[in-house]
Amino acid sequence: MKLHRRKMLYTALFGAGGLGLKSLATGIPISVLAKPLTARAQESSTARILILSCSAAGDPINANLPGTYEDPAVQHPNDPRMAPTSMSIGGQQLTAAKPWAELPASILDKTVFFHHGTYTNSHPNHPKVMRLMGAIERNEMLVSVFADALAPELETVQREPISVGARSGDEILTFQGRSLANVSPVALKTALAQQENALGDLRPLRDAAVDELYALYQEHGTENQRRMLDRFVVTRDEARSLSLDLVERLSSINGNNEADQVVAASVLAAMNVSPVITLRIRFGGDNHTDREFAKETDESVTGVANLQTLAQSVDNMRAEGVLRSDVIVGTLNVFGRDLARKGRVGRDHNGRHHCAVLFGEGLRGGVVGGIEPTGKDYQAQAIESGTGRASASGDIPHEETFQSMAKTLGVALGVPRTRLNEAISGGQVIEPALAG
Repeated sequence: MKLHRRKMLYTALFGAGGLGLKSLATGIPISVLAKPLTARAQESSTARILILSCSAAGDPINANLPGTYEDPAVQHPNDPRMAPTSMSIGGQQLTAAKPWAELPASILDKTVFFHHGTYTNSHPNHPKVMRLMGAIERNEMLVSVFADALAPELETVQREPISVGARSGDEILTFQGRSLANVSPVALKTALAQQENALGDLRPLRDAAVDELYALYQEHGTENQRRMLDRFVVTRDEARSLSLDLVERLSSINGNNEADQVVAASVLAAMNVSPVITLRIRFGGDNHTDREFAKETDESVTGVANLQTLAQSVDNMRAEGVLRSDVIVGTLNVFGRDLARKGRVGRDHNGRHHCAVLFGEGLRGGVVGGIEPTGKDYQAQAIESGTGRASASGDIPHEETFQSMAKTLGVALGVPRTRLNEAISGGQVIEPALAG
């Protein structure tokens, strides 16, 4: 990486003056470091970080999930690795392809399979799908609405979402009308490795920052501020453990593939850089001529494994104190694929059915919505808001299933409902999909 590019990335990751790095090293919120004499102790936030797999390819992730096995006319791969398998989720016995059904109960218990439409069949419309096809105020992207609302609560370095996996212009994120650069896993590793070993040992930075604040509060601070500092600050051993963990994770990055993106996303979450991080995990891609669904099978098996690795990684980091906030992991493609029309020759585009997979704290395991025949294929059926079940008479029509998914995810992340209703027109929160 060129020096100016590396410096720009370093500033984006850690903020002016490296406040993000100081916060990482000390455990002290950025708001306290930025304005220590006006800082007040805040209640613990219930806001969550979102790591979202996005793709303009229109993967057939919708084709083999629970809710698509009740109708025998729906086509699924014959490969044993994708065999229909019974699973228990949300108190229901359902069927899904083997990789999904065999996810650990600890993940399935907080996984929501949300059937909805995206209302487009065109790959170049991926940016429009990220904007809920015009249902968001000022034509903003959903991830940007989330990021802007969550940043103050999470005290992230930046308000903008960050992408580590965009592969085309259609997958570039925008924030308040500005296009955002993609940060590849290799670029992340290089920037941190070349910036005087920024993560090599956080203890000296921790000691200097803590000593400076203690001296400031001793002379000018209040007793409450001194108690607040004692509550936040981490020990030297904790700072060392964090350094070792992050450096070890970054050292495993060898390229920009899905496994590398999973590592990059989890490290960025631990560094509290942004409220929303996007990556790109494949589940079969644009498989028009995928005979016998061979590519769909291969990439679904590896895709589910990558999602599982990501989920378990952030859970472990959270349990160990490396990651300070809960994380919800999700998927969103430009559209789904046909479930019946072409059979096993491949699948065409289907803008009337997609299934977002969402898992993490704040969610209650289960299936929202389902499918119904339409023309020669299927679409997401209307939903009963009170139960989350698919129903021809549901009060959430097909045309508002997408907005309902977005609002439900937003509530689980901790975005205020008033903000969601201001930003997104149409749709309803599906309360049964929410934990507690």
